[in-house]
Amino acid sequence: MSEEFDTAKKEMGILLERVRSAILASVDSKSQPLSSYAPVWVDDDRRFHVYISSLAKHTSQIKRSGVASVMTIEDESDAENLFARKRLTVDCRAEVVDRGSEDWGETMALMEKRLGETVSSLKGMTDFDLIRLTPSEGRLVLGFGRAYRVFGRGLREVGYVGGGGHRSK
Repeated sequence: MSEEFDTAKKEMGILLERVRSAILASVDSKSQPLSSYAPVWVDDDRRFHVYISSLAKHTSQIKRSGVASVMTIEDESDAENLFARKRLTVDCRAEVVDRGSEDWGETMALMEKRLGETVSSLKGMTDFDLIRLTPSEGRLVLGFGRAYRVFGRGLREVGYVGGGGHRSK
């Protein structure tokens, strides 16, 4: 069992290393869902960072609710089967990183390094917000019959969907 969980953690790490954008899900004040996407940078604690326009509908929804769901998914061209694309979907707590903080500057520099010069062009725009999405738990799907619950700090723990006592740190 431990070997299976170790493999799942390794594959999740590869998925997160490759990701450059993520699908975001948010809800409005009437619980109406919205899906969108944004370029993303994932830090070592597996927190997702997006720099999004305050004019975008998802930005106001995420800021108001303080939560979002994030999905990273294997590229279609790399998938063995479109019905079983590797993906990670996580529930996150959302916070705005203060533009004047050292944290903001450091995070934006790392995003620029990972995502390219467009970040350089956008970071001076004050109608954009840097949002940090900290995952609480999620689901990792690595193919047919290979779905896992991921949880704990930095999503470092893996268990079977549906719980049970089986898990690996």
